[in-house]
Amino acid sequence: MNKIGLGVAATFTAEPLGDALRFWLAELGIHGDAEEAVAFAPYDQVFPSLLDSGSVLGRARAAVVLVRAEDLVAEDPSAGQDGLDEAEAVATDLAAALRTSARGSGSPHVLVVCPPSPEHGSPEVHARLASRLVRAFEDDRAVSVLTSAEPYEPGPDEVHDAFADRTGNVPYTDRYFAALAAAAVRRLHAMTTPRPKVVAVDCDGTLWDGVVGEDGPDGVVIGPERLEIWRELARQVAAGRLLCLCSKNEEKDVREVFARHPELPVGLDDIAAMRVGWDAKSVSLRSVAAELGLGLDSFVFLDDSPVECAEVRAGCPEVLTLRLPADAAEAAAFLRHCWPLDLAAVTEADRERTRRYQEERQREQARGEMSLADFFATLDLRVIITPAGSEHEARAAQLAERTNQFNLSGTRRLDGDEKFVVDVRDRFGDYGVVGLTDARTEGDTLRVGAFLLSCRALGRGVEHRMLAHLGALARERGLARVALAFRETERNRPARDFLAALPATVEPYGEESAWYVLDAADAAAVVHTPGPAEERAAGPAGTTGSVEPAGPAGWASVERIATRLTGADVILDAMRAGRHMTEVAGASPVEAAVMRMWAELLDVAPASVSDGFFQLGGHSLRLVQFMARVRAEFGVELPFDTLYTTSFTVAEVAKAIEERQLADADDEELAGLLDELAGLSDEEIDALLDSENG
Repeated sequence: MNKIGLGVAATFTAEPLGDALRFWLAELGIHGDAEEAVAFAPYDQVFPSLLDSGSVLGRARAAVVLVRAEDLVAEDPSAGQDGLDEAEAVATDLAAALRTSARGSGSPHVLVVCPPSPEHGSPEVHARLASRLVRAFEDDRAVSVLTSAEPYEPGPDEVHDAFADRTGNVPYTDRYFAALAAAAVRRLHAMTTPRPKVVAVDCDGTLWDGVVGEDGPDGVVIGPERLEIWRELARQVAAGRLLCLCSKNEEKDVREVFARHPELPVGLDDIAAMRVGWDAKSVSLRSVAAELGLGLDSFVFLDDSPVECAEVRAGCPEVLTLRLPADAAEAAAFLRHCWPLDLAAVTEADRERTRRYQEERQREQARGEMSLADFFATLDLRVIITPAGSEHEARAAQLAERTNQFNLSGTRRLDGDEKFVVDVRDRFGDYGVVGLTDARTEGDTLRVGAFLLSCRALGRGVEHRMLAHLGALARERGLARVALAFRETERNRPARDFLAALPATVEPYGEESAWYVLDAADAAAVVHTPGPAEERAAGPAGTTGSVEPAGPAGWASVERIATRLTGADVILDAMRAGRHMTEVAGASPVEAAVMRMWAELLDVAPASVSDGFFQLGGHSLRLVQFMARVRAEFGVELPFDTLYTTSFTVAEVAKAIEERQLADADDEELAGLLDELAGLSDEEIDALLDSENG
C-alpha cells in the first residue's frame, strides 16, 4: 500500500489548504516523487479516517486534522452547560481516536482546533473543546494541538469568509488557509526534525547595540526591541535549550553588562557556557561543544556579522549558523520565525537541562578541526590605507576615543606628523574607516605613536596590513626601522598578543611604555597567518575541506523563512510568484482580473478570453473559491446557475460581473432617490412635479 506524504482530514471543506501545504513541502525540500504529496480524506469524515488504518490518515507519513467545535458538538451553542458538557465528551472521544491513529500509523499528528464562525459558533464551546484537547496531549510527542495559526494569524477581519462558508462550507479566507498551513507544517517540522540543544549567541550587535569594549558596559544600549531578543532567548532557556555566549570581547566587560542590568530576563546563571575572548568563533564553539559533551550538529549559532557567520560555516559546518538582521526589531522577529528554535513538547527534564549541564559537565577530546587558512584566503579582504584628510577628522577622533582592545599605546591623542586612515571591505560588504595610525620620522626610524583598529575588523589580518604599509613607507624613505609605541592597559590584550608574535626587539621608555622595534624590511613583510588557536583547529596532516560548506538543515532556507515568509500575505505572494500569466491583448480590465484569478486557482493561465473555467481543470470547489474572490474584489455575488455551465468562459463571467455591478449601482441610485423623496414635504414634491410638467 503506497504511503501518502501528508494526509488531511477536516470537519469542513479544507481542500483550499492543499496549495499552501504543497508550497511548504516544496519550500522545505520535501518532494514526494511517485508518492502523493498531499491527500484529503472525504468531507467531514474525521472519526472514520482516524479509526481506519487504510484511510488517508492511516497511510500518511504525517497527518493534519482540522476541526471546528460547531461541526462536532450537535448541541445548540446557546444550550449553556449542556453544550459545554458535550464539548468535554467529544474532546474525550476525539483524543482517543487521535491516539489510536497516531499509534497505528506511527506518524505524527497535528490537530488544529479552528476558530468558530461568527454567525453560528459558540466561543465558549470552542474554548472548552480546545482546552480539553490541549491538556490531553500536553506532553505527547506523537500528537500536538494548535489552537490558532500563530504567529501567522491575520487580522480578525481576514479570517472568516461567510459567503464561501454559506456556499460551499469553505469557512475561511485564502489568507487564513495560508496561515493555517504554515502553522501546521511548522509544528510538524518541530515534531519530525532533530532539534538543536544549544543556542550560542554573539554579544555586540546581537544582545545589545554598541561595542562593549569601546563603549564600555554603561555605553551599550539595550532598548525595547533588543530586550525582545532577550525574551526570546529566555523562552529558549525555559524550554530546555542550553544558552551559550560566543563573543570577541573581554570577558569581564561582558559580565559587567549583566551585572548592571539585573532586570534582564536572562542572567549569567542561565548561561551554560561562555567563550568570550579573541579566538576564532569556530574554535570557541568547538571548545564549548567539548565542554558540554555535545556534537556541533546540535548547535545553533546567532550573529549579526556576515563575516563571523561565514567563518563559523567554514570552520564548523556542522553548526546551523544563522545571521541575525542588524535591526533589533527585525532580529526579534527573525527569532520568532526561526523554525529550528521551535519545540513541539517540553518536559520537566528539558526545563532542568541547563542546571544539569552546569552541575555535571563532561569533557571530551575535541574533534579534529579544519584549518581557517582557506577561509581567510578567500575573504577577498581589501585594506585601503590613505593619508587622513579633513573629511576624516570626526571619525579619527571617534576611533581614538573609543578603541580599547586593539590600541597599542592606549592613546586618545594623535600627535604624529602624518596620519593614515584604514578603510576595510571584503566580499561581504564595506566596514568603512576602522583603523588609524600616526607616525613621525626620527633619525633612521619611523616612530608610530598611534596604531589602533576597531574590534569589528580584528582578527582578519587588517592589523598586519597596517604594519606592512608602515614598513613599506619606511623603506621608500630610506629608513631602517619601524618602532611601535606600546603601553599596556586593562583592555588591550589583543594588541599585546599581536606585538608578541612580531620579530621585534623591545626598548623600554618611561615607567609603563616601550617601543617594539622592527627592521623596516621585516615590518613590510609581515603577513597574517592563523594564530595558535587556529593552528590547533587544523585537522590531521593532509586533510582538506571546502571553504564555504553549506550549513546543516539548509541555513539559507531557514533564513529565508525567518525573514521573508512571516505572514499570510507574503506567503500567498510567494505561492503565486511562480504562476506567470502572459497579458492577453484586447482583454478588458475585468477580463484581465478574471484571468489572473483563474491562473492562481487553477495553476493554468487562460490563453484567451474564450477559454472556459472547466476546460482549464476547474471544479466545484475552485468555483466556490473563485466566487468568493469575485465578491471580495468586485463586491458582487455570482449565482451558481449562471456559472455552472460548460460554456463558462473568461469573457462571459467578466460580462456577468459588469452587469451585476451595473444592476447594483442602479439599485443604489434608486434607493438614494427614494430616500431623498422621503425627506421632502408635500409642497416641495408638488413644486418638483410642476417644474417637470412645465
